[in-house]
Amino acid sequence: MKRKYLIMGLVIGLQLVSGYNYVTEASWLSKTWDRLETNAAKQSYDWPKAEQYRHYSIGQYVGERLPQEELMVLGVPLGSTFDAVKASLGQPTKETRYGLSYGGVTFGNTILGGMDNTVTYISITNRDAVTYRGIAMGDSMRKVLKVYGRPDYIDYDDRWFYGLLQYRTDMMNGILFEHKGDKVSKILIYK
Repeated sequence: MKRKYLIMGLVIGLQLVSGYNYVTEASWLSKTWDRLETNAAKQSYDWPKAEQYRHYSIGQYVGERLPQEELMVLGVPLGSTFDAVKASLGQPTKETRYGLSYGGVTFGNTILGGMDNTVTYISITNRDAVTYRGIAMGDSMRKVLKVYGRPDYIDYDDRWFYGLLQYRTDMMNGILFEHKGDKVSKILIYK
């Protein structure tokens, strides 16, 4: 706690000496402070690290299945047909045989090249939508940790997964958070 006040005092002191406009630089200060806190959290013992998730056997089940409401976005659950998505959300901004896009939200299918017409994954790439628990693109990984708890798995690309997966296979049922630095950069929901 003393370190927090010391750092804040140094930052404010530097701003006073340099003559920056305090109103416009408030966002800079909050962003800098957030980065400092996140970096300190990543150094702590409690921060989840990928190497803590390498002890599973191939094919072993990891985690637990999430409730159905966790696997829906904009009121559309995984397993819906493309026609049901259109009936619920209207005409998409982009449509292919693999999926329907509504701005930064894609309802897609990877099974049989998209030919079976059901949603097997949902991808969120901007702030057009949030998860059931309110996580959006750009939120901090600290917020993800606070809202979801420790991940059930962290893969080799340092992506955090919550739900049920079969280790070293394609079977995943849950939510995957990709991140750049300490911010969520993409959210994937799999069935």
